[in-house]
Amino acid sequence: MSYQAVVRNAQNSLVVNQAVGVKVSIRQYSATGPIIFIETHTTTTNSNGLMTIEIGAGVPQLTTPFSDIPWSQSDFFLQTDIDITGGTNYTILGVQQLMSVPYAFFAAEAAYADSADYYHLTNRPEGNNPGDILYWDGSDWTIIPAGSEGQFLTMGNNQIPTWTTPGGNLGTMPSIRTDSVYDITGRTAYVRATILDAGSTGIIASGICWSQTPFPSIGNSHTTDGTSIGTFVSIATNLTSGATFYARAYATNAGGTAYGAPISFTTPTHCGNVVDYDGNIYNTVYIGAQCWMQENLKTKHYSNGAAISQGYMGDYNDKYYFRYGNSDDNVNKFGLLYTWAAVMNGAGSSDNNPSGIQGICPSGWHVPSNSEWCELENYIEPGIDVTCSSTGYRGSMAKKLTKPQEWTSYPANMFAPGYWQTDTTGFNTSGFSALPGGYYYYSSPYFYNLNKEAHFWTSTSGIRFRYFGYNESGVGHSTRGNVYALSVRCVKN
Repeated sequence: MSYQAVVRNAQNSLVVNQAVGVKVSIRQYSATGPIIFIETHTTTTNSNGLMTIEIGAGVPQLTTPFSDIPWSQSDFFLQTDIDITGGTNYTILGVQQLMSVPYAFFAAEAAYADSADYYHLTNRPEGNNPGDILYWDGSDWTIIPAGSEGQFLTMGNNQIPTWTTPGGNLGTMPSIRTDSVYDITGRTAYVRATILDAGSTGIIASGICWSQTPFPSIGNSHTTDGTSIGTFVSIATNLTSGATFYARAYATNAGGTAYGAPISFTTPTHCGNVVDYDGNIYNTVYIGAQCWMQENLKTKHYSNGAAISQGYMGDYNDKYYFRYGNSDDNVNKFGLLYTWAAVMNGAGSSDNNPSGIQGICPSGWHVPSNSEWCELENYIEPGIDVTCSSTGYRGSMAKKLTKPQEWTSYPANMFAPGYWQTDTTGFNTSGFSALPGGYYYYSSPYFYNLNKEAHFWTSTSGIRFRYFGYNESGVGHSTRGNVYALSVRCVKN
């Protein structure tokens, strides 16, 4: 099977004319099901960042032979992992369902059996709702969901029956094809489609539609694009990470709306690794529509190479970083602590979402605003503080945001970070992985609350910050003066 994909790096730039390492896995039953086939490839992207491989012709990795995959027995999903340096340090590119396989693979296996009784058939089609109808798409029986009262079925030039509302001179329907889904992130996916025929009355609207159920329609999330025949690209937005979606193209004329075949795809759970100027590598995680660093920042330079000065006891009113207790072990675990001046790097404050303040963050990333922290908190615990105008500890979301290590024990509060030593259940379900790096204050003894508290700057005026306590259920929200140094997490642009 031929496979193509556009390759981009962590800065979302095309990787062109470069050797890349690719690992192909085939999962059975679901996007998270058991892997029954693995092979690796080394290939080279073209000048447009496009790579092409032949699945089944790579280097096998001691799994079921490609020729023995039981294509007729269940659904199969293709997972692609890539190393843009050409090595084997792979990062997942995406998972998508194999909606069809070459006939030669399938033909060797019995796909059905029959008897005198319809209900004894194997692989017999099943409906989802009363009124569902089956049509033959040339290779399989496909469900058309029940239409609305008063609608009737029309046959378009693409030979796909479509529900139509009566009225007017209908003419012939458009013909449209869903070509591919690519460049999938935790928030967006690109969909390529082709309008093959405008029908007898011309295109009124076209675009794509998507949902987490098969056969999305313009009643679901959709775009409105052009009215011309030919190929177009549109973007599915507001996706969530680690979820399976279905997308298909549509075209509307006076005769009604025609749809292309749906394509399923699965969004990734992270947006790749990010590297700072010093070469430190950070893992990432999608939480809702945002992609956060999973680790505290520890760079000693801005992205343009300008150095940040190390602060010493009593320093606070300039761009400084501090090593908690002047210990490299603490830096490795908890990152560095930075003054607000260092974090903002001369930029004015911002409460926009996104903040637009790169500050101390690597290229393509930015310092989160109070509004962005508010979005994170309300995703984890919806409605807890919609505008994030309250201060102090709010809600009981700390457990879901903290990594169950290093925190001082506190067995009296099951939602507090310190409870993990009693019961680890339910900790860090978001993947944010907050760790108790403490903070710096310009007055002796200077460093405070390692293993007990985590403090993170925002870009918002009033020098707002977020904090976690080992014995508290919620996430704290308050303001701090510029005499402190705190941890930093960055968010992808």
